[in-house]
Amino acid sequence: MIRTMGAVAIMLVMGIGPVAAQEDGAQRMILLADQAQRALRITKSACLVMSGSQVSHHAQTVVEEARHFEEVMQDLAAEQERLLQLRRLSLGLTRSAAQIASGDLHSVPMRLLLSRNHQVAARLLDLARAEGATYPEEVLSKEQVTVLNHLAAQRALVEGLLRDQCYVRLSFGAADLPQKMTEGIRRFEAVNTLLIEGDAAQGVPPAPDIGIKIALGQVASKWVSLRALLDAAAKEGTLDLRDLQLAAVIGETLHRRLGKLMEKYQAL
Repeated sequence: MIRTMGAVAIMLVMGIGPVAAQEDGAQRMILLADQAQRALRITKSACLVMSGSQVSHHAQTVVEEARHFEEVMQDLAAEQERLLQLRRLSLGLTRSAAQIASGDLHSVPMRLLLSRNHQVAARLLDLARAEGATYPEEVLSKEQVTVLNHLAAQRALVEGLLRDQCYVRLSFGAADLPQKMTEGIRRFEAVNTLLIEGDAAQGVPPAPDIGIKIALGQVASKWVSLRALLDAAAKEGTLDLRDLQLAAVIGETLHRRLGKLMEKYQAL
């Protein structure tokens, strides 16, 4: 069980109650998933700093999120030695992002930020899925684990798409970035539909109650506005700064709504 005061403080910051904290296995899965989303969030915010979009706000976000990320990674690595290498790798991400937030736009921090964020996030999501697969039914049912994994991936996907949208504005990324954005957009919509309707073959039950069904519908409705902005960036290869800022605001709403959905499924 994560016992350090630092980990307890992190749980409180993230809105995790004492009952959930007792389920240390389930808690570790959520922490790992949150870390994946946070790695992409840090990168997105650093990119927004470089774009000139609300620089002071996004610079502060980078600093705060990077600090939380490093604190959580330190506590997780203290419990699991296999995370030490990933923690060292992630330091290149967080510290490069902090340098960029402070105005240091030299090639080294930018290269580290761009090269490591997806690698770190993907590894953390893999670890979260592996953690969930070990839980007994009395901790989390297989259906809960499957849905939580989907929701965690959705949160990370939103941050990744917002990051990619910013890349488009700054002409970062590979030539296939627009195609990958389009694929990500389709994947988000397919998963949200899956969560509403369910699919027994994939181990996903339909929305279990009216509250969750409404919440998934609210995610879908907010997504429509974001999709239009993401589509424009992917298809046109350019983006107005105001649209970039609007997308970031919509993304924050989706971030909160998906987080609430994860809490609802955990509580079932």
